[in-house]
Amino acid sequence: MDKSIVEQCREYYPMTFYADSLSEILFLVNRVREQKDPIFHLEPIPLIIKQIHYYNDIGLKQFYCGCSTVFLLLLATVNILLSYLIAALVLVLLTAISFFCYCSLQRYKSNLRNELITIENKLASRQYGIKDKLESNSTPKPSNLLLDSLAARENIYNFKIDDSANKGLSESYFLSYLHKWFCYPWRIIEHCQFQGERYTPTADFILINDDLKLGIDLEIDEPYTIKESMPIHLVEDRKYIIRDKFFLTLGYIVIRFAEYQIAKYPDYCCLHIVRVLNQFLDRDMKISVPQATEIQPLKPQDWRVKTWTLKEAKIMSERKIRDSYLEPIRSFIKDRE
Repeated sequence: MDKSIVEQCREYYPMTFYADSLSEILFLVNRVREQKDPIFHLEPIPLIIKQIHYYNDIGLKQFYCGCSTVFLLLLATVNILLSYLIAALVLVLLTAISFFCYCSLQRYKSNLRNELITIENKLASRQYGIKDKLESNSTPKPSNLLLDSLAARENIYNFKIDDSANKGLSESYFLSYLHKWFCYPWRIIEHCQFQGERYTPTADFILINDDLKLGIDLEIDEPYTIKESMPIHLVEDRKYIIRDKFFLTLGYIVIRFAEYQIAKYPDYCCLHIVRVLNQFLDRDMKISVPQATEIQPLKPQDWRVKTWTLKEAKIMSERKIRDSYLEPIRSFIKDRE
């Protein structure tokens, strides 16, 4: 049996998973966007060489028809003078056919010349043809698609606030960045405990747009606990797969960041969330980078973080790897005390 995307794509952070209803919207929107991309083409280039060749070829044929008409007309005149009436009649008929061909080629040549002049004018004024594969009124708006599928995401509100939940070391730090990037109509809610029949997970953060019922479950994964040095968030631990599937069933997008990414690149983590959300938003609703926020381009090897196994988490715990990147977070917490 084939594994689901949630089970397959767990090699690197950030992990990003979409609920089925949202995946269908993305598929439709992206397909239409591909079809709507304008096609820029320089129409005279392949056409003008071919037509100039035809124009010259027609001129040569017209010359031959003109010469034939004159020659046949002279022969017909001679035969009339010599009283060869039958031969003269045939020659007159051939002369008429030749003259008709000459006139037809002249008309075609004239039309072709006008077309060549039009092409040359386009080249001179750099007018290029632009074609759209679809009419603009056939493009579905992402917001309309979201509203049409609201029933699939009504369960995103099936939670209560869990004040007793333990707050991770990096959560307050990242929350300050989330508030900077996401304002109304977006809401950021901490420690939402969801109600399932046998399963009640608590999300680190929930980011919700109430108008569109568009929500993201944001998770921050650490390799081990600070106090007990106990390995956690292991890639082979299926409880995290079950957890992610639970949120996807409710209609959420799930994004998992490594704590290292939050500590080192908090703005870039927010930018990743924005890119995910903007796929579903109309142009006037898209989220932009906050003022006075500089985003440095990152290479994939600088940005992504490999997930860890039990053995790798134990090694990181022994080497106290979290201490090497938590200084910005600890300084933030100290300043707030």
